[in-house]
Amino acid sequence: MICKSMKIFFSIKSKLILAITALMAVIFLMIAFLFINEKKIELADDIYFGVRTFAELTAPAIADDVDLYLNEEGFVYFNKDIKKIFEQNKDVEWLKVVSYGGEIVYDSLMDAEKKYEGEERVTTVLPSIEQVKSEFPSFSISGDGFGKFDIYYLDENGVVLNSPETGFKISSFVQPASDKYSVVYGVTYANMDERISDMITRIIATAILGLALGIVLAFFMSTRVTRPVRKLVSGAEEVAKGNFEYQVDIKSRDELGFLGESFNKMAKDLGASLEARVYKERVGHELELARKIQEQIIPKNIPSISGLDVAASVEPATEVGGDIYDFIPVPGGSTIMYLGDVTGHGVPSCIISAIASSLMTSYAGMGDLKEILKNVNVVLKKKMMTTMFMTLGVVKWDSGTGRLSYVNAGHEPLMVCRSGSGAGGEIEMIDSGKGIALGMVPDISEKLNEVSVELGVGDVAVLLSDGILEAWKNEKEAYGLERLKEVVKGACKLSASEIKKAILEDVKDFTAGFEQKDDMTLVVVKRV
Repeated sequence: MICKSMKIFFSIKSKLILAITALMAVIFLMIAFLFINEKKIELADDIYFGVRTFAELTAPAIADDVDLYLNEEGFVYFNKDIKKIFEQNKDVEWLKVVSYGGEIVYDSLMDAEKKYEGEERVTTVLPSIEQVKSEFPSFSISGDGFGKFDIYYLDENGVVLNSPETGFKISSFVQPASDKYSVVYGVTYANMDERISDMITRIIATAILGLALGIVLAFFMSTRVTRPVRKLVSGAEEVAKGNFEYQVDIKSRDELGFLGESFNKMAKDLGASLEARVYKERVGHELELARKIQEQIIPKNIPSISGLDVAASVEPATEVGGDIYDFIPVPGGSTIMYLGDVTGHGVPSCIISAIASSLMTSYAGMGDLKEILKNVNVVLKKKMMTTMFMTLGVVKWDSGTGRLSYVNAGHEPLMVCRSGSGAGGEIEMIDSGKGIALGMVPDISEKLNEVSVELGVGDVAVLLSDGILEAWKNEKEAYGLERLKEVVKGACKLSASEIKKAILEDVKDFTAGFEQKDDMTLVVVKRV
């Protein structure tokens, strides 16, 4: 019985040792392969950029030396300078100076000892005459066939046109040097290959040592793994039953001990995660309700207003926002239109905008815009937190006189486009004074001012929230008023719906997918 138990013990241990060692070997080889491959790409890219920079720096000097020394029978001085240049970059194996006519003026492989004085040498394959004559640098990569090369050019910004994948190996680099010459740099990867070879040797030595240590470690772990694993299995069964308070007792101070601690933490985290999921679902449900409430507050259909073509929309930055607009008919045939913007966005702002909507509807019968805002402010001041406030732009349209009355409570000015001024229209900014936002002080009556403006047929008025003007293209550049004016001028002849669409599409094009920071609301009216 003892012998049988020992055989089973050693059989399990052997399997564990073999499995762990094999796994470590496979993982190590995969990591080594990936590392070597990435290192090859990194070194090849370094060589390319090094040769490119080297060419940019040395080519003009080489061209000058050709005219100064080589063409003036000063080969000794020229050759001396060339040797110094080679010493600066070990990845450049040879170089040629080629005239724009294709003549090889100097070839370091052929002219190392004295100046060439034979028949005219003309470049054929490497470099091509097109490369020599190009005003931009280029490089060659050996193609699939013998003696064939793929040629790539750089644009004026130094960007490779139709760039190959990273880690490519270039055969030569051609750098325009003057108005007469291009310099061709032959590239060698011998240094890189030597470094990779040394790296492979070190990796193999490390792998052998690692495998030996792995076998020892596997032998040690296999003798202590059975009991903790049983405890972990029992714990997993308890957690599967929903007992997230269950804790395993593993006293070892090795990885299994850490695993036991992690398991205990996982059990607690699963319990917390379940609670968080329930909470998230509840919050999501509440956000959905808030969104539906806001949808009910904002008019689904724009009412028909005598003498006006109207379009409006709101695009919240999150599920629910703090912007709101509405159209309220009042006695006497007039219509009150307003656009409000509560600080921030989300559920708190949505609640404030809902309260403000109810108040505006309740007080709209007063007819007097200043009185309406005065009374709305009294209530909001009592209901809002001190850190929150609401800007409001209110317009009253009198179809009988064709006039708009505007009161600004800390909101953006009313933009009016006069369609009669040429093809684009003339922009007027109607500002009743900046006023003060609602909810900041108990009484704002002294801060409010009402202005009136007449709309001619074809004139357009635009009321918007600052989320449009402050739409960001990046962390530094916002949409701005001037760009908006140009869009409105260009679209002034269109319908209200088309003007609104033109503005929102221009904002979308400007931001180019950058994060929307604030709600964007827009009301466009056009006299018809």
